[in-house]
Formats: sequence, C-alpha cells, structure tokens
Amino acid sequence: MAWSFTIDARSVGLIQDITLGKIIGTTFSFIKPNWYVTAKHVILDYGQIREHLVVLLDGELPIRARVLFVHSELDLAMLEVERGVCERPLFPSHLLFADTNGLLAASYAPSKRHLNGAPCVYLTEIPTFELQIRERQNFNEETIVFIASESEGGHSGGPIFGAGGGVVGVIIENFRDDKHVLARGTNIIPLVENLTLVPTCD
Repeated sequence: MAWSFTIDARSVGLIQDITLGKIIGTTFSFIKPNWYVTAKHVILDYGQIREHLVVLLDGELPIRARVLFVHSELDLAMLEVERGVCERPLFPSHLLFADTNGLLAASYAPSKRHLNGAPCVYLTEIPTFELQIRERQNFNEETIVFIASESEGGHSGGPIFGAGGGVVGVIIENFRDDKHVLARGTNIIPLVENLTLVPTCD
C-alpha cells in the first residue's frame, strides 16, 4: 500500500474467557484508553454475556474487562477495562475518507505466534474490497467484504483501518463462496452514533 501510520502497540489485543482458559477474539482500544471494541458474538455465550473476560495486550499482564455496551442489531460491543494502558486509543473514520489504495486489518489467529510462542496480532493488507448492504430492522447495515488469505477463528473483533489510521470497520465473520475465503466487517459509524452506556444485563 502507498500509505502508512503508527499506532500504540497496546491499542489492539486479544480477549480471553478465563473460565475457558482460551482466547476467543480480537479487541481494540477506541476513543478512550479504557474502552475496547469487539464483535458482539465474541462476548456472548449462548446469548448470555460472558462475565469472566480479560484483555491481553502487548507487554501487559491480563486486564479484567466487563461488557459496557452491546448494539441492539449489529455485531458490535464495547468493553471497559479496569485500567487503561493505551496512550493513543484508536479513533473512528468513515469509508468515504478511506484511501482508494485499500484498507488494512489487524486480528488474532491461533496459527500466528511470536517467536517465544505467545499469541499475537498480525496485519492483513486489503488491496480491494466490496461494499455490501444488509437490511436491518431499523436501518441498512453497510458491510466491507474482502478476500481473506485464510479462515481461522479469532479474527472477529479486529479493526479495519483506512488511510491515516482511522477505524472504518470491525471484522465480524469469515465465510466462503465458490472461489474464495472471505471476511466481512461492519461499518464502525453506527457504533459511535448509537453508543448508549446502559446496563447490559437485567
């Protein structure tokens, strides 16, 4: 790609359910140092919000997290960590401002490891993508579909960056068509517009 940007290494991390003892998805610091976004299905267990979550960040001990907000229709959720360590949280951007040269995604995959064997976040270039519209009850959801080099659990919740480092979407699923392995992200703007910090459990 013809553009580059710098982010805090602790702005993208992994989510672990400590009751399972395994990593369940990707997350990223957003707007505030102690707010982390992920895909809603990552933090749900048979429709119920997981209660024993930690966020794993580069060079940090596991940080306890609780679910702060879930979107009523989209696969988006916000976590609050007990201590914010990211000095430069990521920020939203609109696809209208994305560079025509493509996008960049960050995510976790079990097959990708540091040299010491620790799990890691890796970057994927998205040279081309397609915008697709899905009808929701109250609005149309704009999604970003692109060819993925592989399909592997753990990508969900990862940020999709536009030029300048603004987050334009969140990875929500991997799937296959007749020819390719594909990934889908949902536009980040509805999360910003509908962010309502209310209790998430009855």
